[in-house]
Amino acid sequence: MSITARMRATQKVDIPAFVDSLREFNDGILRIVPSPVDGSKHLGPSLRKELKIALQELENTVRVLRVAAVETPAASDRSKEPGKQSGEHETRAALVLDSTETMVRKGQLVTPVEFQELMGWSSRQAVSKAAKNHRIFSLTHRAERYFPTFYADSAYDRRHLEAVTKALGDLPGGAKLQFFLTRKGSLGGETPLQALAAGRVAKVKDIAAAFAEEA
Repeated sequence: MSITARMRATQKVDIPAFVDSLREFNDGILRIVPSPVDGSKHLGPSLRKELKIALQELENTVRVLRVAAVETPAASDRSKEPGKQSGEHETRAALVLDSTETMVRKGQLVTPVEFQELMGWSSRQAVSKAAKNHRIFSLTHRAERYFPTFYADSAYDRRHLEAVTKALGDLPGGAKLQFFLTRKGSLGGETPLQALAAGRVAKVKDIAAAFAEEA
C-alpha cells in the first residue's frame, strides 16, 4: 500500500458532510438528465423515475451508515468499557450502571411481558411469584415495572443470580441493580455480574449479604 493510500485509510470520514455532498450530487444528476422532447422515449419518465429511486436508495444507505457510525463506539472506546475483555460475552460487556431511562432505551431493562418471554416462563404469575420470593427484582419507571435482562443471559447461571438476589433481601430494586453493576475492590475490581460469570458464587453471596446489612 502506498504512503498516500495509508494516509487516506487512517483519516476519519466526516459522514454527515458526505451525506450532504451525496444529496447535492444526486440533485445535480437529476438536473442534468434531460427530459424527453418531441416524443422521444429513450430518456422518458420511467428512466428518470428509476434513476431517482436508485439515487434515493443510495442516499438512504449512507444515512444508515451515518447513524451507525454515530451510535456505535469505536473499537478503542469499546475496549475501555467495564467488563470488556477478550472472550467475554457481548451483553455482559455492555451492562454498565446507567440511568433507568437509558437502560430501558437500550433494552437492558424490559417490561414484565418482555421479561416473561425472555425467561421462557408460561405466565405473568411466574414472574410475580419469582419477584415475591426475591429470586428476581424489578425497578419502577414511569409507573411501569422493569426487569433486568441479565437474568436471561446465558453468560450467567440463573440459579446463581437468584441466590445472590435472595441474599440482597428486601432492598429496593435500584439498590440491587447498583450492587450487580458496580465494581468492587473485594472482587478485584470486577462487578458482581462479572464475578458470577467467572464462577465466584460464594464470594458474591457473602458480599451481597454484607451489602444488604449495611444498606
